[in-house]
Amino acid sequence: MQRIPFYQFCLIAVLLCSVVFQSSGQQVSRKGAKAQRRAEPSQSENRIAALLQSGRLEEAEKLAREAVAKTPRDSQAHALLGVILDQRGQQHEAEKELREAVRLNPNSAGALTNLAVLLTRTQRPDEALTTFKRVLRIDPGHAQSNYNLALLHISRKEYKPAIPLLERLVKLSGGSEQSEIAFLLTLADAYAHGNRLEDAASISAVIERRANTDPRVLFTLALALADAGLYQRAAELFQRTNALRPNTYDILYNLGIAFLNLDRVDEAQTVLREAATLQPDSPEVFFRLGVAASAKGESENALGLWQRAAKLRPNYPAVYFMMAEELVKNKRNETAVPFYERAVEQDPTQPAYFIRLGLAHFRARRYSQSREIFERAASRFPDNPSVHYLIGYSARAQGDFAAATKAFQRSLALKPDNPEALASLGFLATERGSHDEAERLLRRALAVDEKNYPATYDLGRLLVRMKRYNEALPILQRGVTLRTDDPGIHYQLFIATSRLGQKEQAEKHLSLFKHLEEARKQRESGSSVQEALPAPKEEIKTKPASNR
Repeated sequence: MQRIPFYQFCLIAVLLCSVVFQSSGQQVSRKGAKAQRRAEPSQSENRIAALLQSGRLEEAEKLAREAVAKTPRDSQAHALLGVILDQRGQQHEAEKELREAVRLNPNSAGALTNLAVLLTRTQRPDEALTTFKRVLRIDPGHAQSNYNLALLHISRKEYKPAIPLLERLVKLSGGSEQSEIAFLLTLADAYAHGNRLEDAASISAVIERRANTDPRVLFTLALALADAGLYQRAAELFQRTNALRPNTYDILYNLGIAFLNLDRVDEAQTVLREAATLQPDSPEVFFRLGVAASAKGESENALGLWQRAAKLRPNYPAVYFMMAEELVKNKRNETAVPFYERAVEQDPTQPAYFIRLGLAHFRARRYSQSREIFERAASRFPDNPSVHYLIGYSARAQGDFAAATKAFQRSLALKPDNPEALASLGFLATERGSHDEAERLLRRALAVDEKNYPATYDLGRLLVRMKRYNEALPILQRGVTLRTDDPGIHYQLFIATSRLGQKEQAEKHLSLFKHLEEARKQRESGSSVQEALPAPKEEIKTKPASNR
């Protein structure tokens, strides 16, 4: 089981619950939202509501249809029928009844809330958002709509507007000591994601104290904090939950993820191995064990673990991507290519997969293939500046400077003051002899990022070309500190120091140039071969999980 974003638990638990009517004449949620007064329901409506609440939906529908036929202008009868039809999976008919209830009584908070819930279920969040807000204009204290609207905002990662809704709900419920734990958990989640860290810590302390030894609450709180990136606190809660409920896969798995994010790799490996013994057929745990092995420099073991995860789940693009990354890290570029290709094929929604595949071809000097891949990515991600930059870089390598210039300019338009695009445009201006423009672009790139090596190198090279050796020398010397293994910069330093009469320095840089250039040629003359991947070194034994 993968770590699930906290808001998904909330949506399942609460957002999908409709408002029903009780004989007291009050509208309530299944989570105990604050009651709202309305006109007294009829005896028939009370009976229908009781059948609905007891799950006797067929009987409830029959009586609700009779009530609608008898009193077609009764808003509540239509609303009850709508709720029943919704729970029976007849969303289209349910929506018709709920909209009719709202038409008959535009101020029916219950009918509007149920309509908003249905709209959320049927993937119409914008309309649901508007409908929940309409309820709160009618009744600002309507508890379920406050809660559901907050959850809807959280599901869209809109934490700022969710927080006041949840704070109001907690206040309406009697404060943090009296409010339902579910409300407090959601508020903690919103605080954490909204970077209100002191508030998140404060409400988390209340939840932990009130939860006492309830592992479900502690686990849910830990998930919320981990999802917000508060891994230290999450790890502490996962550890406490683990002590309360040992030998539980989900707890150990999520604790392992928290440890990985804290760079506590040895501890991560220990608990993930425990998790793997409980669920040896879980591909996710082997994926995470591979991440841990990679972090420790155990490349062969990492590749074997990822291979095992892929065997358990053949459609696992993140595994193939990580395998390719590990192979590239170990200078096995050609072996990596088919794994990048599989990641792209299985999940074309990730720009990083396209980018890394294209770069693998670029490193092999297959510029037409790299450009084609980057252009495919641009058709999917037209507003991604990195993709356009890489199209330009491939076109530049092909000698298509006009296309390169256009792509770099597009990247710069999407990300103004992008030092990589500025440096590349400066290089192209140098190549076409527009020295003043080139110098302006390269200096602008360095003003944004003084450690940008291409801009540093190309500005130094430009100044050497313009015979401004005194200006070129300190720039090239700084470039050497940024990258020591580039033969080109030593050649430029050889020219500059020679022209400035620094014979000893000139000889030194010429010698370094020759040495590094020979090493580069040897590297490029070597050919990568397709290699068999290793089996995992770790032996995972099975043991039974605890009863949950």
